[in-house]
Amino acid sequence: MVKKKVFPFLKDFRKARGYNYSFDLLNDQDALNGLEDFAGVYIIEATNGSKFTCPVGISSIIYIGKSDHIKRRLKEHHSKIMLLEDNKDYGIYDNKEGWLSSKYQFMHYCGAKVYIYKCLKMQDAKQLEAELMWQYYIKYRCLPIGNGAKSYSLS
Repeated sequence: MVKKKVFPFLKDFRKARGYNYSFDLLNDQDALNGLEDFAGVYIIEATNGSKFTCPVGISSIIYIGKSDHIKRRLKEHHSKIMLLEDNKDYGIYDNKEGWLSSKYQFMHYCGAKVYIYKCLKMQDAKQLEAELMWQYYIKYRCLPIGNGAKSYSLS
């Protein structure tokens, strides 16, 4: 039996079920292409051992996101990262897309393993993302390094 990763900030979240899928976003194109499209949330973690200093503790989490079409969204992330794989200075000197989001810089340089949690029954991806972000904030007192804004309210 393979033990599934439990993130410290999610110690009580779906203990029995864990995440539904995980794969390397940069290097496992087959997993990405074979993914079904559904509503859910995802956590992207550095794969090279990087840890990011937070006000309270350290975390390997780069980004927490959500989508009603998870496969489409992860393909968007993958294509942005591939721009940097092809040209590490993408957007810096050529003005095609200045200031490429920091989350993609972190994913490119630190690796990107994605953990996906499908929405269950009537769960709303937006609400589920807000809950994960809140749990992260409670544990570390900040947002993940690649998230630029807080999620929606928990109300």
